Amino acid sequence: MSTSRHEDVFEIPFTPDDVELILQDHTANDAITERLRAAVPAGDGEISISATIEELDDLLDSLAAFAGHCDDATAVDRLDLLSARLEMLGRVLLLWEYAQEAAPEARPAPRRRRRVYALQLRIELLGVDPPIWRRIQISSESTLWDLHVAIQDAMGWQDYHLHEFQFLGTNARVGIPVEDETLETLPGWEQRVDQYLSFVAPLALYHYDFGDSWLHEIRFEDVVPKDARRKYPRCLAGARRCPPEDCGGANQYAEFLKAIPDPGHEEHQAYLDWVGGHFDPEAFDARKVRFSDPRTRLKQMLGSPGDA
Repeated sequence: MSTSRHEDVFEIPFTPDDVELILQDHTANDAITERLRAAVPAGDGEISISATIEELDDLLDSLAAFAGHCDDATAVDRLDLLSARLEMLGRVLLLWEYAQEAAPEARPAPRRRRRVYALQLRIELLGVDPPIWRRIQISSESTLWDLHVAIQDAMGWQDYHLHEFQFLGTNARVGIPVEDETLETLPGWEQRVDQYLSFVAPLALYHYDFGDSWLHEIRFEDVVPKDARRKYPRCLAGARRCPPEDCGGANQYAEFLKAIPDPGHEEHQAYLDWVGGHFDPEAFDARKVRFSDPRTRLKQMLGSPGDA
């Protein structure tokens, strides 16, 4: 099933069998089905419909609803195959469109409103077992400072220390520039996430607290349409609580985990008192993650002009 594209509208061809199947549902009222009802087939019976990705999603919803109340098992199987084909087509169109948006200089075109996407990332703390990880979505317009704040909030860190992003295959270092540093650090609030992370460059390192040296792998997983009804960033999933701040790094954290549940450990009571009397390393609920405003955090970090 091939397509041609003009701006945000795609020409999507449907075979006679596709059309016959779709039009069996007399209750569907999505835009593509309505256009198919009014369309005149070409000589080979194929019909091409102009549609957006959003309208293709609406058609997929209609097909799913039809399959849910259809009593014909053969028709349901055909609906499943058609839906799978259209879902794959929608995926290709979405990725192609995103690639064009991410590199507008590659195609001269009239100015138009830039579509905003959500980038899906998986963050895993390295050097600990069992793994501590989070899956988040963040706006494609986000800066690396925004991502830093999102990682801090999703993981459960307190942002007490410096941080730095490093990107495989480049010498770029992004974080908070400090005086007298040997290697230049680019300010994260001036660098966009989608400049560094994509399907062709899917991996990065996030280094937090240069003393304890917590390294996080960032893996670019997906790009999806941004849902106007939701706030971003979002935490979709994850596992396990992050270590306490200033616990000494991965090796010391492993000792901490041995001592906390063992009253016979010589450091048991000291660790328990230090951590506030209780620590459950398995505790994590993505629904309870709350994200801070990165602009407010940046103002606090930089300080106002009158601050000493």
